Amino acid sequence: MNGDNNKQDSSVAASATKLERWALYAEIGGAIAVVLSVAYLALQVSDNNRLLRSQAHYNALSLGQRPFEIVIENEDLAIIMVNCRSEPGSVDRASWERCFNYYFMQFNGWEYFYYQHADGSIPSELWRGADAYFKQEVRTNLGYARFWSEGQIAFDEPFRSYVTDEFAAAE
Repeated sequence: MNGDNNKQDSSVAASATKLERWALYAEIGGAIAVVLSVAYLALQVSDNNRLLRSQAHYNALSLGQRPFEIVIENEDLAIIMVNCRSEPGSVDRASWERCFNYYFMQFNGWEYFYYQHADGSIPSELWRGADAYFKQEVRTNLGYARFWSEGQIAFDEPFRSYVTDEFAAAE
């Protein structure tokens, strides 16, 4: 009977070894599946981030261009804007209201560029170009100065200080 027990023990040990081997294969397969899943997830996150940056870029361009489109489409507004640019104190009240709202849209665009750049959501090249344009306007467009003296309350920190410093540097 001892011989039968040895055969059974040997058979049980062989089955256990086989089972352990299959368990090891299953663990290795599971680990590979987890690594592949994480790699796929990383690829999806990267693609989503790229898409979000692209959307932020498009939004910035749209917001920045809209005031220009309005002037291009409206000759009367273009004439008013020329007057506001050079002699903002001499335009009538209704004309200044149009200029003020136009400048408000432009400053909203500048603010959007500012915060999107701070978040790293738009290309640095886009920010540098937009910021250079607005800084040039601060130095050359007298209507900007009047707008900022009346409308800066609509903007919060740190953008408000950033623009105020640009006006101070332009003086």
